[in-house]
Amino acid sequence: MSSKSSHSRQPNQPFSFISISSFCANVLHHPLRSGLFLLVFCGVLFFWQLDGYTLFNNTEAKQAEIARQMWIRRDWITPVYNGELYFDKPVLLHWLIAIGFASLGLHEWAVRLPSAVAATLLVLGTWAFVSHFANRRVGLIAATMVAANPFTFTLGRTGQHDMLLTSFVGLALYCWYFAYSSGKTWSYLVFFACLGLATMSKGPLAIVLVGLTIGVFLIWVGRIWEQVKTIPWLWGGLIFAAITLPWHVLVLQANGWNFINGYVGYSNVDRFVAVNLNQTGPWYYYIPLAIVGLFPWIMLIPSQFRQPLPLRSLLGRTYWQQRSPDQQVSLFMGIWFLAIFLFMSVAATKLPWYIFPGLPALAYLCAQAWEKQITAPDSWLKLELRLIAVVYGLCAIGFVGVPRLFSQEAVVREIVGQGIPWLLGSIYLVAAIAIWMSARSRGVMRAWLISLITFSSFALIVVHLLLPILDRQVLGGRLLGITAALQQETCDTCSEDFPATLGIGSPSVNFYSQISYIKRFEGIQAGADLLVQLQQPQRLLLITTNAALQSIGLDLHPYRPTYVSGKNLLYIIQPDRDESEAIPR
Repeated sequence: MSSKSSHSRQPNQPFSFISISSFCANVLHHPLRSGLFLLVFCGVLFFWQLDGYTLFNNTEAKQAEIARQMWIRRDWITPVYNGELYFDKPVLLHWLIAIGFASLGLHEWAVRLPSAVAATLLVLGTWAFVSHFANRRVGLIAATMVAANPFTFTLGRTGQHDMLLTSFVGLALYCWYFAYSSGKTWSYLVFFACLGLATMSKGPLAIVLVGLTIGVFLIWVGRIWEQVKTIPWLWGGLIFAAITLPWHVLVLQANGWNFINGYVGYSNVDRFVAVNLNQTGPWYYYIPLAIVGLFPWIMLIPSQFRQPLPLRSLLGRTYWQQRSPDQQVSLFMGIWFLAIFLFMSVAATKLPWYIFPGLPALAYLCAQAWEKQITAPDSWLKLELRLIAVVYGLCAIGFVGVPRLFSQEAVVREIVGQGIPWLLGSIYLVAAIAIWMSARSRGVMRAWLISLITFSSFALIVVHLLLPILDRQVLGGRLLGITAALQQETCDTCSEDFPATLGIGSPSVNFYSQISYIKRFEGIQAGADLLVQLQQPQRLLLITTNAALQSIGLDLHPYRPTYVSGKNLLYIIQPDRDESEAIPR
């Protein structure tokens, strides 16, 4: 289909305080206003109060500390964390964060800004791509679905590799398909550039996901040899190599087999064939995650199986081979999602966000389902919208009761004291009632807008009210006071000091104290190792808790903690102490 607007609306759809027709006229059918709307929407979801809570342990704080090490060591090739080489991922994220440190300082904004920008680029790329192959309304709906889901919201506000990977994989696939349908050479070249950036975001996984998607699609439509001859391999390969080869060559030259074993073996092959760090799950692990992640947008998908053509025809190669590239978009998107879904399901190591690179394609399919119900509502529409209303109603009940799940009474008191459960419950109850009423009049656009407002309200409450409480009480914010004290007591180059932790392995300790190496005493040998360290001619600065000391049977009560922050203790033990004062229990 060509890029054109759809001006249809449901008959007999009543309008309340929100004029859907006015919104469509002013936003949906005007590219500049649509783009501005998406920019504002992304600004609220991904940039607002980006520094409103401390770095999450462990992944985000670890990436921030690796970037800090690059920045202070001026070594942009070899990643280091807490004195050890780190080859788990490539360095694009670390470079971007380190550049942010140079302009913004050691700040949460610098750590999270690359992910927020990547999320915005993915949303805008989805809008442009879908608007071209469908129409502007579907483009805007699909873009908002990519933005307003838990995966993009969470990863777009977190400094880790997955948002960059998903964004560049998505942009690469958008560019390739546009080149495939139009024959534009420049789009192929942008595809190679995005693929290179995706590879520098999370390694060879990007090549596998993109290659699997494109390969299966071309085999299905019978055009693989045609594409082999069309793609500008020389210039594309040079662009890809210029982006990816320099760092890989330099880091291999500097570290040899240490890099090969860590980057290729442990981080890629081992994670696929073996369970890493007990991160496993059943074969259906990603099915509920996909449903929850794209709720409520996915709820209109079931009615699409009631096609006028038999499912056998839609799945057959002959049907799609007879279609033009502009008519094969749905097949491409379906293969994109299924290829990543099945690949990640087969992998031994599983984490919730591993399916995220496939969700832009699923969002497109959801947007098309909503569009079909807007233009030609069927008998399933009322049921599907009422199911959304019922789930929202259950969410309203759940939010009111969820504080009881917390074991920390102080957390529950503060959350309830702020009225957060009742505020969230009220929002979802109002949404449930509004969507139930929309179902009566088949108001699909109204249901979309209500769902968008509901998710946005939920996100803002989480960021503005809930996360600061959790940060102070149970997340990384608990350590800020003690890390600030540790930073005041020592320096990164003081050889006479020996900073250490017992029972606290959080990478944020390094980042916020700005100490490059902190010894972690852990395991069954922690007690013996700590006693040995007490005999060394260095000042021991130990962050621990009473529970951690009790777990190894060590009594440090003869040494009074210098700083106390909640349950966290900082002991500063001078080298001239009597070692016998540390009493093993």
